[in-house]
Amino acid sequence: MSETELRVRYPIRTTEDWECERVDGDPSVTIQRPRQPRNRVDEFLFDLLDTPTERELELDAVGSIVWRHCDGETTTAAIADELATTVPNERIEPVDETLSYFLAQLSELDLIRYSSD
Repeated sequence: MSETELRVRYPIRTTEDWECERVDGDPSVTIQRPRQPRNRVDEFLFDLLDTPTERELELDAVGSIVWRHCDGETTTAAIADELATTVPNERIEPVDETLSYFLAQLSELDLIRYSSD
C-alpha cells in the first residue's frame, strides 16, 4: 500500500469499553480488553489463580489523542496533522511513521480496524 493510500485510511475503534480522563491536563485513555485463555492449561490456571478476565491498557497522552480520533470519520492524515500541531516534534518525529507504527499495534491487538476493511 502506498504512503498516500495509508494517509487516507479511516481507523475506527472496535471496542466501546474505554474511558478518557484528564491527568495533569493531558488526556489519558484506559481501554478494557477481554483476556481469553489460549488453551486448556491457561483456562485451568485462570480458574486456579482467579485471573481477571479483563485487562486494562493505559495509553499515554499521544496514544490517547490518536485513540480519540479513531472514530471512522477522521483520516490518518488528519490524525497526523493533529499530532504535529499538539505534540512536541522531538517526541513523535517522523509523525507519519510513528503514527503508522502505533496504529499497526492497535490493529494487531484487534482494537481498531479501518472503515474500508
